[in-house]
Amino acid sequence: MRLSVTLVLTAFVLLIVSPMLWADSSGLWRLEISGGPGVTMGNRDRDGDYLLKGTVEYEIPTTPRLSLGLRMLPFFVYGQDAPDADTVFGAGAGFGARLYSVRSEYRGLFAEVNAHVIGHENRFVGNSSNINFLSGIGVGYKCSQSWHTVLKWEHISNANLGEHNSGVDVVTLGLGYTF
Repeated sequence: MRLSVTLVLTAFVLLIVSPMLWADSSGLWRLEISGGPGVTMGNRDRDGDYLLKGTVEYEIPTTPRLSLGLRMLPFFVYGQDAPDADTVFGAGAGFGARLYSVRSEYRGLFAEVNAHVIGHENRFVGNSSNINFLSGIGVGYKCSQSWHTVLKWEHISNANLGEHNSGVDVVTLGLGYTF
């Protein structure tokens, strides 16, 4: 079990660091705040739950339409509606990739994927770990004045590293600024 956790964490760190090896150094800082409701999937009742999070990203252009980013989640709050369930507070780090419609300007419509490792106080209902993975896929629009908005489907899971792994699905709306 410890070996598999070590291998997963090592692979994750390599995925975060590797974009720096082939990208130029003309990156941009990107701030985003997002949130949304939990989604009930199968036997996981997440109605009444919510996610709020803040993201700080260093976005690095890698091709005329693609950028990769190193991301920090300095705050992460997941409110649970289940009886006797505590609010989950945490933070994390990860990476993101974004494909823009406007070539060489990194604006307009975009699609994005992201993945993070999050550590948190309290636990999600049905999940036995205080370390989980947050992954997401989304579509958004970045204006020429550096503002952007994005709609994402996000999933939280411990990837079966814990005894119990009831995942969390959330639809979030984000608003951000790039400088």
